[in-house]
Amino acid sequence: MSPRGPRPGDIYLAEFPEHDPQRREQTTRSPGFARSPRGEHEGDVVSEASRRSPSFMTGVRPVLVLAVPSKPRFPVILVAPMTSDRDQPWAKSAPHLYTRLPKGIGGLSTDSILLLDQTRFLDAARVRRFLGPLEKKTFDTVLEQWLALFRN
Repeated sequence: MSPRGPRPGDIYLAEFPEHDPQRREQTTRSPGFARSPRGEHEGDVVSEASRRSPSFMTGVRPVLVLAVPSKPRFPVILVAPMTSDRDQPWAKSAPHLYTRLPKGIGGLSTDSILLLDQTRFLDAARVRRFLGPLEKKTFDTVLEQWLALFRN
């Protein structure tokens, strides 16, 4: 960890656990429950599927710190994970969700894609190593893209 601790705009290597801890996410549906024909919308309460989805990030990977809560019950940080940039078509189709970060920026060892649709709180103990900070201008752009996800 950085001697100053994680701050928004920092890039770290972090460990993502398997997403089925002790199978606590399992939910049951009442006999009359059916998926809403309109799909999920802001303000809806939904349950998370108990099976691990292939879209959940696991393993050790670089993350961008988006926020550090000031007084959480548990030491957590809000992060956006990254994956290697291999010219994936899905990243090209939605640049507002998948920001490309070139090798060298923030200490990254490879060209990477920031996955803003995969943001999550991560236990601070899972942070492995400080890689470097993003330039303020780059971080401000990324943060604005992330906040835009919550606007209509």
